[in-house]
Amino acid sequence: MKHKLRNTLQTLFFILLGLAFVWWFWEKLTLEEKSQIWQSLKQTDYFWFALAAVVSLLSHYIRAERWRLMSETLGCKVSRLNSFFAVMTGYLTNLAVPRLGEIVRCTMLKKSDDVPIEKTLGTIITERAIDMLLFFLLLVATFFLQKDLFADYLSQNFNIDGLLRLAVLGIIVGLIAIVLFIVFRKRLTNNKLYKKIIDLVKGLFEGVKSILKLKNPLLFIFYSLLIWALWIFGTFICFHCLSETQILNPIQALITTVMGAFGPMITPGGIGLQPAIFAQVLGSYDISRPTAYVCGWLSWLSSQIGTIAVGLIAFIYFSANKKK
Repeated sequence: MKHKLRNTLQTLFFILLGLAFVWWFWEKLTLEEKSQIWQSLKQTDYFWFALAAVVSLLSHYIRAERWRLMSETLGCKVSRLNSFFAVMTGYLTNLAVPRLGEIVRCTMLKKSDDVPIEKTLGTIITERAIDMLLFFLLLVATFFLQKDLFADYLSQNFNIDGLLRLAVLGIIVGLIAIVLFIVFRKRLTNNKLYKKIIDLVKGLFEGVKSILKLKNPLLFIFYSLLIWALWIFGTFICFHCLSETQILNPIQALITTVMGAFGPMITPGGIGLQPAIFAQVLGSYDISRPTAYVCGWLSWLSSQIGTIAVGLIAFIYFSANKKK
């Protein structure tokens, strides 16, 4: 009961946080700007919006293919459909409870293909590590492409000193935990919970090592780069939804996408925050605030419509398979 209550409260917190960002940005707009937003929505070219949604789904499919490639190193043969649908159930779950989607994704493959959860969790950790590495490299590229924009954005939205203090505190806590583990390790060896944790860690480590056993590492790298390329391309397509943002170029799409990636790190799927970040970045390119905000919401919606629709279909698919 307590576990369900905690999950419910966590879900409500993140949803309310996202809605708070929506309210915060909306309240900053004047009545004229709010009127311009509705006008921009009426003038939106929904062909480009639909195309952006397709590109977003394609990026999810490529992620599923990359995951399937990693699963093969564990001796697990997963169908393309099961892999894709498992990824989509994970994305849909993350909209409600951040990070729970990874567990759900692994659970679905356990039920459909009997793939050990601890091993697939290891592959997901590897995925996240690769994605973060590419994100960091793109962040560095963004910094060199537009130093002034990058510096202003960080100073306005993040407390750098606070982040550094938090990082130092995390390192200290981690070191204390390691020391305590070394001191009391002998007492823990006969503990059932300890044995389960060790088995889980071994399975995770085996999943992480899967990248070293890839039959086609170049294909893995290609998939990883293609995922980011599709995200950037999707942003560039969304620029064509509105006449005012059609003048923006692919480099500006790269910078907007990288900055917008901070959104999903804080709120579920980036709800509320990602459109606000888009608006701030596009504002630096002399795009009016109403148009920039609409473009941000169109970009966010184009990525979520497919996730919700296909994610629901995926849940039904796995439920049907379970009954069968």
